[in-house]
Amino acid sequence: MTAVEIKEEFKKILEYGYTQGNENKTIKASELIEELSTQLKVLFDNVNNNK
Repeated sequence: MTAVEIKEEFKKILEYGYTQGNENKTIKASELIEELSTQLKVLFDNVNNNK
């Protein structure tokens, strides 16, 4: 992945978290953090595997 691709994917994850936090009033903070952590782990694994 290029730096631009990484930045865009990270931005999508942050936007997703922001949207979920604002729109899904029933989600717990711990659930949101777990979900975002899972997505970020996949991104970082992809970055590390492409080095």
